[in-house]
Amino acid sequence: MPGSIRAIQLILAASLLLGGALPAGEPPATTIEFAPAAAAKMQGYGEDERATLEAAIRAALAREAGKTPALAERQIVVTVEDVAPTHPTREQLARSPAAATVPTKFLGGAELAGEVRDANQHVVAKVTHRYFARSLELGSSSVDPWADARLAIDRFAVKLAAACRDLPGMPGRGS
Repeated sequence: MPGSIRAIQLILAASLLLGGALPAGEPPATTIEFAPAAAAKMQGYGEDERATLEAAIRAALAREAGKTPALAERQIVVTVEDVAPTHPTREQLARSPAAATVPTKFLGGAELAGEVRDANQHVVAKVTHRYFARSLELGSSSVDPWADARLAIDRFAVKLAAACRDLPGMPGRGS
């Protein structure tokens, strides 16, 4: 049965990544870091989950770059300040056999900070975004362990793109 749960998780994750994909632009040059507190949490969630979150951040930024070419022209540094899954990760399920993917639910989400840098590495914009479900009922109904974190990541990417649109000298601003 645990293998079938894992298969369902993979299918759902793939459908989220592929089925809901918007046209992506040129991915911006992005560095992703985890703050010490977030990095410590990742050890409990499973270090392989870090790649999942990094991929979600890069995909969200690429989608926004498709709408905001200025985003692709900048260096982006993203710091994951805090993160929590909505449902148990594979590592958490392995450590706690009593936990179950669907009925076990947490207040998931993420807090991210980003810096937009120009070609000379000067910080030209800073953006932060924090979203965690306020209650279990308000959390995502998806069984994806990172459903609420993905919401935070997507909203963060939108804010970052908006910050780039507002920069002087960007295409479409009459400069």
